[in-house]
Amino acid sequence: MLRFTATLAENLQRLGVKVVVTRPPMVFGRIARDKPRLKKLAGYFDKFVLFPLMLLKSARAHRVVHIADQSNALYLPVIGAHKTILTCHDLFAVRMALGEYSQNRGTMRGGILQRLNLRGLRRLRHVTTVSAATSDDFFRIAGKDATLTLIPNALDPRFQGAPSPLARQSPPAAPYFLHLGNNNFYKNRPGVVRLFGELARFNMFSEHRLVLAGKMPDGDLQDEIDRSPVRDRIDVRVNLTDEDVHSLYAGAEALLFISLAEGFGWPIIEAQASGCLVVTSDREPMRSVAGDGAILVDPENPAQAAAAIAAAHEDFVRIREQGSANAETYSSDMIFPRYLDVYREVVSG
Repeated sequence: MLRFTATLAENLQRLGVKVVVTRPPMVFGRIARDKPRLKKLAGYFDKFVLFPLMLLKSARAHRVVHIADQSNALYLPVIGAHKTILTCHDLFAVRMALGEYSQNRGTMRGGILQRLNLRGLRRLRHVTTVSAATSDDFFRIAGKDATLTLIPNALDPRFQGAPSPLARQSPPAAPYFLHLGNNNFYKNRPGVVRLFGELARFNMFSEHRLVLAGKMPDGDLQDEIDRSPVRDRIDVRVNLTDEDVHSLYAGAEALLFISLAEGFGWPIIEAQASGCLVVTSDREPMRSVAGDGAILVDPENPAQAAAAIAAAHEDFVRIREQGSANAETYSSDMIFPRYLDVYREVVSG
């Protein structure tokens, strides 16, 4: 969300909009940083006492307030709904707090925060969502009173063209499949490991490796790796720069992005723009984001998915080309001007 906020501000300024980015300060949290027992309490004071006062002052000085992350909807009572737009990327945290996911119910403290967020979401009048799937969730969970506008995420131009020579981590020398993500259950990283095990049965992929890029494996993922018959061909990459990621995309046989759910799925268009074949879930929003430039598979049936990938092997070049063309439709020049229309609606009342 920090990257989205920074990119949004940069492009709005390029379009002639005066932008001031306001975020929770670290004042008391900094004072208490060497006192573990007080650090969390001090952080709450910064976020829930000091920041609302700063936010109220800033909001009064501007015609439109754009909340760039749905997890900050709890501040809506401070700002007021009449001059506010919120971008909703996904509602997974709210859905967890509501008990919709048996895999992960979150913490009690997290549940309280998400209920405060939901109360703010239900007061909104203007909302942008990054996919039709997120629009559907918002409409179902947060109510029907807000005006929803679908504006997909824009492609970061750093993932276009040849990889930067500034990459610190080189891709493997052997052919490899790639996954990029964290350990949230819906990212389906154990499913990626199972899919790779099935792919390794095919002669055309018998020498390939799997690169799991992003976060260090949690316990469930590590157990899946340890059980894999091809565990010696699975590499974990962490602490990656954007240049590292771009280089991994560009060198991969394919990105295996078989999430169970997503709010949008940024890696899909990043990989396509980098010339990487995309394998993704035959579910929304991944299906719509990928367009015609991907192999669509069932994320919960690794044997069937591997067979579909192998069957499409002779079409890899064509699918990559279609993916590159699809990524171009997410350029900054095509996406960010659409926010100006929403701002005009907010201002006009």
